[in-house]
Amino acid sequence: KQWYQRRVAITAGEEEAAEAERLAHEFKLGDYVEISGGADKGKHAKILSISLETSRAIVRLPSDEMIDVALIGLKAGNREQFLKQRDSAQEVDADIFATPQSKSKSKSNGKNDIVDQDQKVRPWLHQDLKVRIVCEKFKKGRYYCKKVNIIDIVDPYTCICRTESGKLLEDVPQNILETVIPKARKSLVMLLNKANRFEVAELEERDSKRNQIIVVTLQEKQVATVSFDEACEYVGHAIR
Repeated sequence: KQWYQRRVAITAGEEEAAEAERLAHEFKLGDYVEISGGADKGKHAKILSISLETSRAIVRLPSDEMIDVALIGLKAGNREQFLKQRDSAQEVDADIFATPQSKSKSKSNGKNDIVDQDQKVRPWLHQDLKVRIVCEKFKKGRYYCKKVNIIDIVDPYTCICRTESGKLLEDVPQNILETVIPKARKSLVMLLNKANRFEVAELEERDSKRNQIIVVTLQEKQVATVSFDEACEYVGHAIR
């Protein structure tokens, strides 16, 4: 009996892994899905990123909230239901939000403000973004102006980062970070503006004088012009 129970458990685990692998190849960036379990059961969402290694996905809910879910907890959805749920959700007045704090402001105020988060600033942290630390007081200035990669999100305004040397920095607040824009054409960036939030795109042109870039989104192949504060270098996996 014990052998039978153990064999059933192994078989169930194998089947779950196989199903997750199938879904990882079936779903693609930009697909609309329905969440089939948990607190968000029944909600439709848009896939922003997929991890083949962990069989999980980052999806955007109709409320604009971003969550991390297992692929086996998703099933095919549709855009119409997503838009319907979005329209019925309580919308936050976009006028009280800003895009990622401006570089000029972060450089002038970031040195003296480590903990206090301005809740009027829209959260923009996302896994696999390359960012720059712009606070001299953080960790006694050891990482001032250093580039780091965001590896995990603690809450909408706090993240865990990894330095280029591999050291982990915990509880890094958003308001001491600024976005990084790559220089090489065809580099990947993640868009942070409201219209294309958390979509991955290819860099086509960089205009340092105007502090803006021209990009092409990977999913919809749309051309967009955004400011340096509305995009950030993306170092994660993306299907081109």
